[in-house]
Amino acid sequence: MNRADATATVPDETVNYYYYLALITARERIEAFRRALAARVRPGNVVVEVGAGLGTYSFFAAQSGARRVYAIEKERIVHLAEQLAESNGLAEQVAFVRGDSTEVVLPEKADVLVLEDFSSLFMRRGLEELVRDALSRHLHENGVIVPHAVSLYAAPIGDPALWRGLLSLEDDGYRRYGLNLGLLRDIMLRSPHVRRVEPESLLAQPVALKTIELKNVSEYLFDRTVAMNIERTGTVYGLAGWFDLQITPDIRLSNAPSNPESVWRQVFFPFSEPQTVTAGETAMARLACVRSARTHDIWWTWQLSAAAGSSENCSFAGVPFESRNLQNAPVP
Repeated sequence: MNRADATATVPDETVNYYYYLALITARERIEAFRRALAARVRPGNVVVEVGAGLGTYSFFAAQSGARRVYAIEKERIVHLAEQLAESNGLAEQVAFVRGDSTEVVLPEKADVLVLEDFSSLFMRRGLEELVRDALSRHLHENGVIVPHAVSLYAAPIGDPALWRGLLSLEDDGYRRYGLNLGLLRDIMLRSPHVRRVEPESLLAQPVALKTIELKNVSEYLFDRTVAMNIERTGTVYGLAGWFDLQITPDIRLSNAPSNPESVWRQVFFPFSEPQTVTAGETAMARLACVRSARTHDIWWTWQLSAAAGSSENCSFAGVPFESRNLQNAPVP
């Protein structure tokens, strides 16, 4: 088995095979990337995949004519991926590298870089740093990246069941077993949640927040205030967020609520105090993300201002800290 040297050591851990099985059965997503790699990879190309998992995309790249594919994966699943490469006759082309992509050293740069390790609203801890490093160390200056770009969207949600689903102890007044558990309510309502959002729960058309070209190393973080034209009278229980992925200029994949096949689902940003809105009015919504200076965690702020009032939440406020350690808390 061909293997590139990695500079990082990775601890041995149990593999969650159910997670990887769920990923490989997401046919729409897999087929979109397969078509993209068939269009992007040329015979003799070198390809690097960051976060290879089972190696599926690396195998597609090899089948598309790549001379060498370096499949970087830090989890123990790499051992199974190597066996899959053997059983599919691709072991001579695909070299699995176990380690963190920001630490491994490869013997050559790629013509095509593939990565797909996003959150349900694309942004996640360490993503920007990972992409910047991969562009500078693993990809030729004139190389291409798959996916090409991503656009982020948001819309107000009028689904009371989705909101109440976060508050499993609400009927008990957050008192059980003789304990006051009220703090849990604040934490749930001040945190983003990955959920399936029904398209009929949107009270306005989606609004674009930001478009990111992955090969452009401009700042991924954003702070956007947008006007949302309310189409149905109701109560806004929070904001929904998702992305449209431009895998190549001609191949797109969305995890919008209208796509029930999306493996990513959507992000639900709940309000502690839902706001009533009326059809025809314009509500102002703000969604912002900042990076912790110490931990690189992503902290979210979401707001809505309508005729009936305003609501605001921040994920940083939902993180419990020991009062004696507040001076050491991450700075958002």
